[in-house]
Amino acid sequence: MSLGIFLALCILGMDFLIYFLFQWMYGDKQGAIAKKVAAQRRALAEESGRPYLVRSNQGSAVTQRRVRKIRERMRMVEGARRSA
Repeated sequence: MSLGIFLALCILGMDFLIYFLFQWMYGDKQGAIAKKVAAQRRALAEESGRPYLVRSNQGSAVTQRRVRKIRERMRMVEGARRSA
């Protein structure tokens, strides 16, 4: 009789240990993944729809030349579109 109770307690103890081991290994992952997904969705919802550019007051001469060249190319492309 006492051996049966002892074995039952041992089996219950092993069941609890296995349960806590699995919870420790796999239980937090689902919660962490759900939190990350929720945070990404919140960040996307808060993000503005249109990107914007901020012009720097101090630009190097090289940067200014590049910007001028890009603007000239854009004007050429726009002119070609209009004439076509």
